[in-house]
This record gives sequence, structure tokens and C-alpha cells, in this order.
Amino acid sequence: MIVQDFFLYKYGWHVRVYYAVTSYWTRRIVSNLEHIGCNGSNLRRSRESLEEGNLNTGLTYSNLREGETVMVISITSTPAEFLNSWEHEKKHLARHIEQAYGIDPYSEEAAYLEGDIAQKMFKVANNFICEHCRRNLMG
Repeated sequence: MIVQDFFLYKYGWHVRVYYAVTSYWTRRIVSNLEHIGCNGSNLRRSRESLEEGNLNTGLTYSNLREGETVMVISITSTPAEFLNSWEHEKKHLARHIEQAYGIDPYSEEAAYLEGDIAQKMFKVANNFICEHCRRNLMG
């Protein structure tokens, strides 16, 4: 598993991303989710999803008031599946920020936000898009 933290300064938003997650990391991630305010059915569903340990899945939970997000991308079967999961979870993150700040999801600001998120994540994510790099990471 690889953990990446980044900050979107314009929005005062902290993001922690867990890449290549297996069920082994459930306790650590659930603890992080609880720390940012995830509880009840959201926490239960997240825990269950993590415990299942399925390939090609993910989750994104955000505390809109505190500007905190935990994103999880499981181990994926192919670079294309990683790209699919990555895009899916980035979209959730962008929508959470747009909701918190009243940003029109069809606006230029929303498009720039998605680009900013992609640039922040690319440093780690690019290793999962290239098959050669994936093999070296996954051992």
C-alpha cells in the first residue's frame, strides 16, 4: 500500500489517498475514516467493503465542514482498471468540494478543480498506469 497526502490550498482541503489497498489495511483506514468524522452506515459500509478486499474498487469519504477526505483505491487487475477507479474516486472528491463551496459542476472552476486534483495525484498514480511500473511496485 502507498499513502499520499496532499492539500488543495485554494479550498483549504486535505486529502489522504490509499493506493493498492488490500483487506490487510482495513483497521488503519477505518481509524482514519473515524478520525475525519465518518460514522454510522457510512463507516459500516466502508468497513465491509474494505474487509471484502475486492479488486478494482474504491471509496471516497469527505467531511465537508472540515475539508478532509479519505480516498481508497484497491489493488487493480490492470492499468485500465486502475485508471477507471482513479477517475471514479477523483470525481467523488471533486463533487464533495463543489458541494461544500457551492461550485457549479459544469463551470470552468469545477474543471480546473478536477485538473488540480489530477496533478496532485499524478506523482503516485502514474506508477499504476504504466504496466512496467506496476510490476515493479507490486513485486
